[in-house]
Amino acid sequence: MMRGKKLEKRSGNGVFSLTLIKALGLGSWVRFLSSRSSGAGATSNRLKLTAANGAVRTEAKSGHGVKEQAWMQDRNLDNAIWEALPEELLERVLAYLPLTDIARLATVCKRWQSLIHCPQFLQTHAENTSSWPSYGPVRYSVNLSENGKFHWSGYCKSANKWQKLPPLSLPCLAGKKVWSGAGGLLCFYNRDNVGRLTVCNPVTNRWRELPPMNQKWRWPCVTHMIVDQSRKSYKIILAGNEAYPRNSITYRSQSTEVYDSVLDTWQLSGCLPKDLYLDTQDAALHNGLLYCTAQKTRTQTSDSLSAYDALIAYDVQRGVWTEVSSQLPDSSAYQTPILCGGHLVIVVAPLDNDGAEGRFYVLDARTKNWSLLTIMPQSLHKKLGFWGVCVAHGSQILVVSDTSTLVVVYDMGEGTWQELSSHQADSNFEFITPTIFSPNVNAIP
Repeated sequence: MMRGKKLEKRSGNGVFSLTLIKALGLGSWVRFLSSRSSGAGATSNRLKLTAANGAVRTEAKSGHGVKEQAWMQDRNLDNAIWEALPEELLERVLAYLPLTDIARLATVCKRWQSLIHCPQFLQTHAENTSSWPSYGPVRYSVNLSENGKFHWSGYCKSANKWQKLPPLSLPCLAGKKVWSGAGGLLCFYNRDNVGRLTVCNPVTNRWRELPPMNQKWRWPCVTHMIVDQSRKSYKIILAGNEAYPRNSITYRSQSTEVYDSVLDTWQLSGCLPKDLYLDTQDAALHNGLLYCTAQKTRTQTSDSLSAYDALIAYDVQRGVWTEVSSQLPDSSAYQTPILCGGHLVIVVAPLDNDGAEGRFYVLDARTKNWSLLTIMPQSLHKKLGFWGVCVAHGSQILVVSDTSTLVVVYDMGEGTWQELSSHQADSNFEFITPTIFSPNVNAIP
């Protein structure tokens, strides 16, 4: 990864390498930030640089910052300059690195590994949140061994490709899968063995194992994380416990539990109506309501039951479930709610590649009726094959293939479909999740 001789500087903060800055080509950032730092509070018109041998040399500065001399223009900057780089400036420079390079940064030395916890790094990155794009959906693989290695990649829409994200190696993640995520945090759970949820910030490697729930959950039908950025807190909602064996009898729980990170406790909340059963793990949050699809059963005769699909919502503030619409657009296919461009959209995924094309419907908030938004073009439908997941990025809907890395997008504002020529993702990734990961160094598990 790095070329040339490795240089080190010893200071009160420990040992750190100077090679990575050169390897990443950050000379322009150093010049830019040096100019900003010196121009803001400097009282002298000279820049003092102390070399390793103790010699001091100065360069004239312009009115707008540091004058760019020949040594600054040379990509092979001499070691004395890098050794004289102030710690504060170094932190500011590295705060602009892409997330994929942060992983390389952390492997250089302990000093740089701890850098992302430094106040200056956090402050600089918080001021430049647009420097790191969001990734989603996410593909990943799970290591069942005790070391808890987690390898993953995310689809970066701005770069139009799948990008490998910094791997995690935390024992707490052994055998667990991504169950939800929001605000730069991921929620992990092992549905095969009853256990606790783990919340992790993949950027800072900080994690928290949540306390035990009030009841045993094998397979929550809905697991949804809601992050409050202003309070630096979050809630996790579990609802609809499917097919958990108890005393050799299979039953379906209608309970709802909510975890509050401020209180660090789980609390039982409003139960689903007894005739409603959640039938999806996908949910969409809009104006304080968590929308899900469910099946509603009713007695048709004395010895038979009939069922139909319905849209229901959980009021996060009040902790109660209500039925929003007693009819979904197409009960013969898999239907998923997503929030796109401020509108609640139901995605009707085809059952197979030979079936009808995918359809998208918008809910009228006043009448609770559905109107057809768009139909996926036949040509894209054939190319896509089996659907993997469907996610929304702002006013765009992304549909990802389950059998390839093909991504197609519908722009709700322009009313157009497009095939994105995504680059090949690593075939070793076993799972795909509709989670959107937005890196955030300030997110606290």
